[in-house]
Amino acid sequence: MNRQLLGITCGAVSLLLGGCVNISSRITAENQAVKPMTEGSDCSYAVMGFGYGSNTVEQAMANASPPIQKVRSISTDLFFFIFFSSHCVTVVGEGAPGATKPQPYDATEQRP
Repeated sequence: MNRQLLGITCGAVSLLLGGCVNISSRITAENQAVKPMTEGSDCSYAVMGFGYGSNTVEQAMANASPPIQKVRSISTDLFFFIFFSSHCVTVVGEGAPGATKPQPYDATEQRP
């Protein structure tokens, strides 16, 4: 009986001490000639080892508002918490002058 209780206790303590990890890494050198006006990111996620999504620099640039035209820096962010993890690519830079993010398609919108 004491061995089972000790095993259960050790298992519970190991889960509680699992904690979380957040790692940020810059992939490119920072281009000082480009102003940090906007930021875009693209992420992929995993739960209990099953993941979905793909993250690309191009999609991160398109996700910024307005979309990024000149890149200042690119970085990655990894986050782990027990059974959940995420991996994001973040791009900082300048958007195109006068550009706006395209509106998503709305099927309910009335067209003439």
